[in-house]
Amino acid sequence: MASSNDQRRELDDLFADLAHPNPRIQQEAYTAMVDDWPEESVPRLLSLLDQPDVSLRRAAVRGLGAFGVSTLHPLADLFAQSTDGTVRASCVKAYAQIASNYPEQDFSSEAMSLLEVALDDVSPVVSQSAVMALGQVGTQALPLLIRICKGGNIAHIQSAAMALAEIPDPAAEQCLRDILADPETDPLSRETVDASLSRLIGQR
Repeated sequence: MASSNDQRRELDDLFADLAHPNPRIQQEAYTAMVDDWPEESVPRLLSLLDQPDVSLRRAAVRGLGAFGVSTLHPLADLFAQSTDGTVRASCVKAYAQIASNYPEQDFSSEAMSLLEVALDDVSPVVSQSAVMALGQVGTQALPLLIRICKGGNIAHIQSAAMALAEIPDPAAEQCLRDILADPETDPLSRETVDASLSRLIGQR
């Protein structure tokens, strides 16, 4: 059996590979973390979310997303504690990765509340990332996506409308029809909503 020092060096090697510019090597690294070092890896991945190195930060986000819903709570804690918009945005982007990687796993009520809070974040990157994450969550996020579509943020409306196009639910279709019927809907949003409705209907 390897000593604890040997094990730590092995984990250090994986984190070195996470910083490699090759995405395949990065993926192999965080996959090994999930398989062999879940308890040790998650705190270290979280600590990388404030990295100025964009490539490494994105690799950490993808790595956290590979762990599934088990990382929702520690990400929520970090989001709540951080005053750094980059860190908060990275937490939300990790949520999107989790939803994409594990579509069969429901988000907790705490996780959904975090995304709702993130929609009103002072950082536009955080709030837009929250809309994108809700789009990945899908049906479970339907009430929030409908609320966004009826709001006043044009960028959010467009992203939410595109997300609704992927949710085969009568409420999603009705929401898109309501927006199109509203004479106050701005032209850019109207174009996106129209395309989204056509896409949704076309999937029947």
